[in-house]
Amino acid sequence: MSMKSADAALRATAPARAAAPVRTLARPSLLASLAPALLGLVVPGAFLVLWWGVVAAGVFPPSVLPSPFTVAAAAFDWAFGDPQNGGYSGTLAQAIWASGQRVLLGYAIAMALGVAIGVPTGASRLMGHLVDPFIHLLRPIPVTAWVPLSLVFFGFGFKGAVFLVALGSFFPIVVNTIEGVRGANRSLVKVGRMLGARGWRLLWYFILPASLPSVFVGLRLGMGISWVLIIVAEMMSVKSGIGYTLLDAYSFGRFDVVIAAMIVLGVMGFLSDRVIVAVQSVALRWHREVSIHAEQ
Repeated sequence: MSMKSADAALRATAPARAAAPVRTLARPSLLASLAPALLGLVVPGAFLVLWWGVVAAGVFPPSVLPSPFTVAAAAFDWAFGDPQNGGYSGTLAQAIWASGQRVLLGYAIAMALGVAIGVPTGASRLMGHLVDPFIHLLRPIPVTAWVPLSLVFFGFGFKGAVFLVALGSFFPIVVNTIEGVRGANRSLVKVGRMLGARGWRLLWYFILPASLPSVFVGLRLGMGISWVLIIVAEMMSVKSGIGYTLLDAYSFGRFDVVIAAMIVLGVMGFLSDRVIVAVQSVALRWHREVSIHAEQ
């Protein structure tokens, strides 16, 4: 084809290209934006209805299973009541503050150790042979079995609770980090080597980014376990916090406060998980764009 013929063909197709409609991204409606949150309320709402129905049917006496309204009243008094009235009135903020400090410090220690040990263990075959068996030997031991040693070394108080939280949340973080580093995409590693990356450069720029999805799974599991273990720790070694309040209320037969403490614990765990998910959505934006949900 000559240059004139090619130029004529391009001119002939130019109007068609110009006339092609321009696609615009439609903004999601308010209902579509709220749909995930509304769907998330379906199961909790159904659970509340079932709870209220069981209480109304008299399956359990109200002293054992109080109604949702009784628990809500107890939670309100726990949060906003006058501390001079005694009991649990107005002590919720103090309980959350005490438990939150122990959870955050224990979780931070577990996260630092889990990632620092998990990355070289997953990247090095020698480190894997040295460290992996010891980790999986300690992992099945329940945290409650460590309570006597915790009391011996740290006594009753803040340090013992932090130790138990850090110990329990360490294992899901380190195991997921190890498996994430080991399972890094082989093709990605080959690309890195073709580009000249070796040693720590290959680890930092190629292997670690590929392992982050698994690492964040471990971080979320570790955070959830931290809030579970704080109850165990506070029941056994401290005299403040949500766990201590739960045990104290049980000893006095205040099951409305017991259930309120359980709900507060769930809310705190959920909010902590949402913080990690928010960080994950920023750090793993590339992963979200290529995930299966990106097509839905």
